[in-house]
Amino acid sequence: MQVQAHKDGLEGLGEPGSLPERLKLLHQQLQTRYPQIHRMAVALYDDTTGRARTFIQSTRGESPLCLYEIPLEEAPDLKRLLDSREGRVVEDLSVFAQGTHAHTRAIREGGFASSYTLPFFWQGHPEAFIFFNSREPGAFPEPCLDELDLWAHLVGMLVVAERASLKALLAALRTANQMVHLRDPETGGHLERMAAFSRLIAREMARRGLHPFDDATIETLACFAPMHDVGKIGIPDSVLMKAGRLTDQETQVMQRHPALGGELVSAILQAFGADRLEHVELLRQVTEGHHEMLDGSGYPEGLKGQQIPMAARIIAVADVFDALTSRRPYKEPWSNGEAFAYLQRQATDHLDRDCVEVLIALEPEVLRIQAEFLEPQGKP
Repeated sequence: MQVQAHKDGLEGLGEPGSLPERLKLLHQQLQTRYPQIHRMAVALYDDTTGRARTFIQSTRGESPLCLYEIPLEEAPDLKRLLDSREGRVVEDLSVFAQGTHAHTRAIREGGFASSYTLPFFWQGHPEAFIFFNSREPGAFPEPCLDELDLWAHLVGMLVVAERASLKALLAALRTANQMVHLRDPETGGHLERMAAFSRLIAREMARRGLHPFDDATIETLACFAPMHDVGKIGIPDSVLMKAGRLTDQETQVMQRHPALGGELVSAILQAFGADRLEHVELLRQVTEGHHEMLDGSGYPEGLKGQQIPMAARIIAVADVFDALTSRRPYKEPWSNGEAFAYLQRQATDHLDRDCVEVLIALEPEVLRIQAEFLEPQGKP
């Protein structure tokens, strides 16, 4: 019997690399069988908010769709796929020539003529949509669909595996965070809104060309945003829960929490062997840098201007805005207008002006987020 070697075309999936790089490798291998498939993409589905968000993609040429989010109530075709748990072939995308959705227009204007879309479920829960696009009409005949289902599920499981590692890390941090918030008056609503505001700011910064964030980075930043104050677990109750003004000595103790957060993050990353996770450095930036100020008057390092990572600058704006507009035992909520005016005043020396301006420009989205994550008493 003749014996011969065979090169494993997917060997790179087991090597260190980002999810977009793995998707690109899968796409290259898929094109050896189906060269007419010019784009593969994944959009995450958030069951809590009922919204789909662009996440990763591999495209020959420029990507036609990124930094995009839509509620499924406004995308009935995608909602039907989720409800039916079936895939959908569109042999000629010109049937959507009169479509008004931005994603429909973007795909057609990107030169794509046909598509296959499959909702991906994991352990019974909807996780994502997997997209295959071609610049040729009729590129998805019935005989190839079963094989494409296999590729789609491979992509979906890669995404789930990567995010499972991230979720395990976040679960450990969230446990510490919950211990903090059993003592500290901040609520779960604050943390959810902070994550949403951070995603909003980062996405708009990328859209305006102010910072080169991609969808995967933005998604990770939003996941890490609620962990910004995890270092408060190391602050004594006498300081953390003090109702009145802190003394100078107590202030110094409180100002240790970003550094303590960084130490806790490093310990958990080491315990979980999670340093390989993509964008994990964002977690350190969020926990350690959210109290740094542009003029160097912040803490713990007294960083100035561009020395402060963009992730930390975004978190600072999101945190301050939501703290101002939230009810606390010691204060009534400010109106959005009052909070925006305060942010603008702080944008000279303390807060990043671009981050402030994009948040203010997106006030309708801010109102949506506040309505989506109400406090128990029904007020943002």
